[in-house]
Amino acid sequence: MFAILGMSMRGLKSGLGVVLAAAVLTACGGGEGSQTGQSTPNTSSEAPPATAQQPERTAFDPPKVFEKTSAKFPSQTFFHRDRKLATLHDGYIYSVKANELNAFDGLTARPLWSVPGQISTGTEPLGKPPHVHQDKVYAAFSGSEPAKGTTPAHPKIEVVAVDVKSGEKDWSATIDIDLKGATSTMGGEVAVVGASDSSVVVTYFDDSTNVGLTYVIDRNTHQVRWSKDQFLAGEVDSGMVVGNGGKPFIGEPRTLTGLAETDGAEKWSTPLGGYGTTLMPISPKLVASNRKVYSSGDYQFDILDVTTGKALYSLATDVPSMLSYNVACFYDQVSIIVCDGNSERTFAFEATNVGPNTLWEIKDGPDRVAPTITAAYHGLVYGKGANDPVALDAKTGKDAPDAPGVSPDMVDKYLAVDKGATYKPVK
Repeated sequence: MFAILGMSMRGLKSGLGVVLAAAVLTACGGGEGSQTGQSTPNTSSEAPPATAQQPERTAFDPPKVFEKTSAKFPSQTFFHRDRKLATLHDGYIYSVKANELNAFDGLTARPLWSVPGQISTGTEPLGKPPHVHQDKVYAAFSGSEPAKGTTPAHPKIEVVAVDVKSGEKDWSATIDIDLKGATSTMGGEVAVVGASDSSVVVTYFDDSTNVGLTYVIDRNTHQVRWSKDQFLAGEVDSGMVVGNGGKPFIGEPRTLTGLAETDGAEKWSTPLGGYGTTLMPISPKLVASNRKVYSSGDYQFDILDVTTGKALYSLATDVPSMLSYNVACFYDQVSIIVCDGNSERTFAFEATNVGPNTLWEIKDGPDRVAPTITAAYHGLVYGKGANDPVALDAKTGKDAPDAPGVSPDMVDKYLAVDKGATYKPVK
């Protein structure tokens, strides 16, 4: 079972490319803002005044062309090995270390604030990128409670809620992890899957013990409202927590399951066989699922209604046993979902009209190649074309007039990020 300590600091009012391999899932995604017909520069009223050290922030919505900045970020700001550590929000970078949440100016890499964790951790980051919801950024740290007397050491996680602008910690909560008698040989991976107006959803996965746990924390009381063993959440949306059910180990019976956010009651469940699925939160009320079928070795991609589990679009792909077929989807945070099918097929949907028919589609051919999609934002889709970075019109799939100069993996109206470097929009 678990024990939790909530520490409230109410000086401030309380206010999302998850990746699960065959057996494990973590998450995130979301959107805000409105689309304009063309890029129009404007200066954010929320940005601090420009100084010699801090250049003026200029927004383009959507950004069409980028130039690389000279910003030099500390090592492991964006990645630790292949683990992503950072989130972009309104031109600022939020990054987790082993026991620290940091904020940087995206144009200059100037540190803005840092919030340390309170639990004992190792030096290797075991968290996933922070999650921003409304005016708060949420992060989780994985550590341990040291042995004391006759009580052995045991895993422990900490969740912090921090004001995105000031860096003031609003609250934190610690949770003791029960490994049910198993001995861990490595630290457990922790992730803030997402947040709603009432909840923060956190997962803990320990590969060495095949333990997968989900905790739903009440944003008002800062206490665990409910927890679920053998369930790794990948999305919280529309009153549902959606994730992989079953023991996170290849060959164990797995399910794709939707639980009520309020109390954890099961609302729907789909058997998956012996493999889990990779879940991708996309637009509101929709989640994408990409998995290998245990019985046949084929690949199955679905876009699901989170409230019912019903597949609105499905794609089954027969591939040789040693190969894979991965589909990644991106929401432009306005109205369009664009999916990349193994970098050989690109297809799109209106977010409110997902069904058997796509909005547009590009397949590899003699006259045009399907781009490898990396991001989407406010009517534009970014990726890698035949030779260079390319942008597409999200509604038509046609090449945009301007070459963006970079294929960002994170983008907003103030900034783009690619492989740990930042780029400012200039058009």
